Amino acid sequence: MKKLFTILLFSALTLTAAMSQTVDGVLSKYFESIGGIDKWKTLKTIKLIGQLPTPQGEFGFEMIKKAPNKMLVSVDVMGQKLVPQAFDGEVAWTLNPFTGNPEPQKLPEEQLKDLKRDAVFEDPFIDFAAKGSEVTYEGTADLDGIKCHILKLVQNKGQEGNESVSTYYFDSESYLPMMTKQTVNAGMGPQEVDIYFSDYQDIGNGLVMPFSMDQRVGGQSMQTIKFTKITVDEEVADDIFKFPGE
Repeated sequence: MKKLFTILLFSALTLTAAMSQTVDGVLSKYFESIGGIDKWKTLKTIKLIGQLPTPQGEFGFEMIKKAPNKMLVSVDVMGQKLVPQAFDGEVAWTLNPFTGNPEPQKLPEEQLKDLKRDAVFEDPFIDFAAKGSEVTYEGTADLDGIKCHILKLVQNKGQEGNESVSTYYFDSESYLPMMTKQTVNAGMGPQEVDIYFSDYQDIGNGLVMPFSMDQRVGGQSMQTIKFTKITVDEEVADDIFKFPGE
């Protein structure tokens, strides 16, 4: 019995070590494919400009993120500024003058959790263990005819009510992410969303990002966002993220 226990323990340790090496191998090639982990660690701001499709037509939008956890999304709708979501590091808020209320509003707690995660500036895979996250290798799968490595990322591991799980599919040749599965709170309860990434381009200094993001629910495309310009390390004041209501 002791020998059997020893064999099982050794097998478990070996499997864990092999899985860790696989995770490290995939992430190492991923960071290399997007320009190098050291370059991404030094970034302070990023600005993404693009077109947001809606039933009323396409509108120009801008997303600004600043380290460590500030974010603002603004949309120009017929000359008026709509802020679907913003986070100043403490308060999540929105501004929608088309509801008849010109004042900014704080977002409810259930939406705050998702926004806190999305507002984190640094790539979630960078120093993930130090951030309280867990990454596991989930094998391979074909995605649109392309073989992919699958990594599952659990953020805030073990924190009840704060855990979030995302599953990433990496192209086995380029090691660029092709798709991620996430469960988000869309105001009508948890909903699984698949986000497909494409049109990767160099945004300067060898850094690479996707210029197209297709959000799908149940296999159906709900919204495709296309970026026309992405810039990094522009000077951005903290005031633009601050909740205007206080």
